[in-house]
Amino acid sequence: MGAARSNRFRLGPIPNYSATTANGTRVSCAGCCLPLPLGCLASVVALLVPLAAAVMRRRRDR
Repeated sequence: MGAARSNRFRLGPIPNYSATTANGTRVSCAGCCLPLPLGCLASVVALLVPLAAAVMRRRRDR
């Protein structure tokens, strides 16, 4: 019987994901670029949602 599977995701200055498969193989992935697209997406959404709400409110009031 294989070892129990374990996964770990850590979000810090450098995001890191590590896992141990059922047969004991260790897999890890780290990168510093992951927060950039997430931050850009959050910024765009934070700007566009109030703008879209204001436009919809103006159209409804006409």
